[in-house]
Amino acid sequence: MAKKQRRQDGEKAPKLSRETLPRPVPEQREGGSPLKVRLLWISAFILIFFGYFFLTKADPGGRNGWSALSPVFLLAGYLLIIPAISATYRD
Repeated sequence: MAKKQRRQDGEKAPKLSRETLPRPVPEQREGGSPLKVRLLWISAFILIFFGYFFLTKADPGGRNGWSALSPVFLLAGYLLIIPAISATYRD
């Protein structure tokens, strides 16, 4: 336990209440580099757009290259959204 200090002249310690306690200042959180964040978002949307565009060229039977390429573009675009979100709210 901590040592108690005696007050001189019979003073009592002032009671701290919610009104007298200092309030913590909320930290201003800035996102990541604006250029990097925009680049991530734009590249994610471009990949998703090209994925759907290549999907229109795909053979319904899945026997051409477009049917293999379009899911790759779609998946890469959707997975790129995750780092774009985290870079937006990064300290």
